[in-house]
Amino acid sequence: MSANKYKATCILGIVSCGFLASYPFSHTFFGGLLARGFGAAMIGGLADWFAVSALFRRPLGIPFRTAIIPRNREKIFQALIDMVEHEILIKENIKKNLDDYDLTATLLYFANENSGKQDVKKMLYRFWQDFALQVNPEDLEVLIQDFVEDNMDNIKVLPYGIPIAQWFMDHEYDDKILDLIIEQCILAAENEKFVHLLANVFAAVTKKYEHGMNRRKLFNLLMDLSPKQLAKAAQHGLVSILLEMKSPQHPFRLDGKAKFKQFVARLQTDADFGQQVELWLQQNIIYKFKLGEKISRSMVAVFHKVIRDNRLAVRGMESLMAQLDIVLEDFANNQEDRVKMDLYLKTVLGEWLDRNHDQIGRIVKESLNEFTNERLVNFIDSKMGNDLQMIRINGSFVGGLVGMILYILTYWL
Repeated sequence: MSANKYKATCILGIVSCGFLASYPFSHTFFGGLLARGFGAAMIGGLADWFAVSALFRRPLGIPFRTAIIPRNREKIFQALIDMVEHEILIKENIKKNLDDYDLTATLLYFANENSGKQDVKKMLYRFWQDFALQVNPEDLEVLIQDFVEDNMDNIKVLPYGIPIAQWFMDHEYDDKILDLIIEQCILAAENEKFVHLLANVFAAVTKKYEHGMNRRKLFNLLMDLSPKQLAKAAQHGLVSILLEMKSPQHPFRLDGKAKFKQFVARLQTDADFGQQVELWLQQNIIYKFKLGEKISRSMVAVFHKVIRDNRLAVRGMESLMAQLDIVLEDFANNQEDRVKMDLYLKTVLGEWLDRNHDQIGRIVKESLNEFTNERLVNFIDSKMGNDLQMIRINGSFVGGLVGMILYILTYWL
């Protein structure tokens, strides 16, 4: 029992006993004053007890105009859904708040601080072992020599990339890569800095939502919609979704693999589409990061040795990871590239948001549907119940005071 509920019940009990004790003396002035005051306080307390209880339940089993919250459950939920979808998390607010963050800084943090590098290294080494058993070193050496000697403008990625992608799918490396990506996303989502980032976004959005609107401030206060709690809930939901996606039969995974297979098939059959992808790869990957220079410089010298020596293979992985560190460091220090990447990521996220914003309402509705009537009542009671009990306390005091004043005013009439 909450503190105020206990006080309200005790006060109601005291004034009831006071009324019963003073009623026999109501023919005297002071006895009547006390009886009238205690009686009015008892009536006021009982009336407010009924009113407060009627919000949540059916006091005395009376069904008319009682259990207001359970009866209006769907209206409350729909109001919450509309508020979240159309007032708080509107596309414009989310995009505006995303503009305040440097997404490349977040990516660099997770790339440099998480244990993901070790997972990448293990996966690359397993892939290397499988790859080395099936590739003729002499043919591969010729391929690398051609790669170095030919002009970079004439290098085509897709003639090599498509068979490699097909080999990945045939040997189920697509699942391993997805597992790695999901695992890194889980690590990122569980990081406290991610929660802090979400909390800041929610705080900024909520502040703009509440600006100049006392009704909204009161609603948020009553429903306890703090930015940190929202961030924790979002983190929990995201981690739950990612954990579900680790299942090989998850619809998102199956859909992603199917689309990747369609993408590879289209590259094989649609020449115009292949040229567009080839041009994009050359402009955004090969030239921008000088991949040809970095790869040829290291691989031609050591590949034919590494492929026959596990120790050298391990060192090769270390060298590759070192090159990755260099690329990341160069990217971190190149403000122009970071601005372009940040703009690109925000554009992609904005397009994704435009396509999927209507899913926010569905997600909120599914979450709210988990609330049974009893759970909803207990939740609101835990947030507001203690304050609502003050109505009962005030009802007893005000009722008693008014009762005594009316008694005094009418005593000599």
